[in-house]
Amino acid sequence: MERLVGLLGDPVAHTLSPAMHNAAFAALGIRFRYIAFRVEGARFERAMEGLEALGSAGTNITIPHKERAFRWVRNLDPSAARTGAVNTVVFDENGSTGYNTDLAGARAAIGKLAPRTGTALVLGAGGAARAVVCALLDEGFERVMLSNRSSERAARLLEDVASADPGFGSASLEAIPWGEEPPVPLDLLVNATSLGLGGSPWPDGTLDRVLPLAREGAILDLVYSGDGDTPLCAAAKSLGIPSASGLEMLLQQGAAAFTLFTGMPAPVGAMRAALDTTPGPGRTVAGPAAW
Repeated sequence: MERLVGLLGDPVAHTLSPAMHNAAFAALGIRFRYIAFRVEGARFERAMEGLEALGSAGTNITIPHKERAFRWVRNLDPSAARTGAVNTVVFDENGSTGYNTDLAGARAAIGKLAPRTGTALVLGAGGAARAVVCALLDEGFERVMLSNRSSERAARLLEDVASADPGFGSASLEAIPWGEEPPVPLDLLVNATSLGLGGSPWPDGTLDRVLPLAREGAILDLVYSGDGDTPLCAAAKSLGIPSASGLEMLLQQGAAAFTLFTGMPAPVGAMRAALDTTPGPGRTVAGPAAW
């Protein structure tokens, strides 16, 4: 019998995760099968109970269920407790344990882009934005600003991070109003919203206002596309600004989840090859969505 691994979210039709994980299972010859399930919010808890009852190895969690998963699981790994969100759940004899592999994925993506540590601005205040803020602190950024359409949500996120991780040192955390220019030049700009996704284009003129903010730094767009650069990365490239999409974060958080599900090191090469060869429309691994 094959062991089930799920992905719960709404929507999920866009996701590359099944192709990535099933390629990894095949590469190691293990009888697991990864399936994405579209689950409405009102049915999330029943879906989780069903997966556990079926003997599933675990599940990934995406839009809009990460905070519900945080409340539902029996046990919390420090990665989830620190970020206040769960994107990976493992079922075993101890019940359900929630993890946040977005944190590992974000650190890998930031490290690969290799920006100068210093000042960063994160757009958005969703579940993955929490992981990005923690990753920036881990990577040594001294000033992290957050901008979201709801300024209250941005401020609350930063308060949660500070209270959950009082050891982040002397780094400055601050929320700035949406659309307001940051007071200092940026070393890194991170788009952790769904802007640039197929159904959520950047509003007219917004890219022209955003790009100059990172002219002396780099851009990480957590949106990713199976068909080439995202609109933000394409615009950055035209101006000579170093940039990266969310594919690296998707890969690295997926590799971390694979190890949690199977207890085996992830075959990252096979997973990367699956991402490179599976076509698909633009999609996002952050902001309101993940995976």
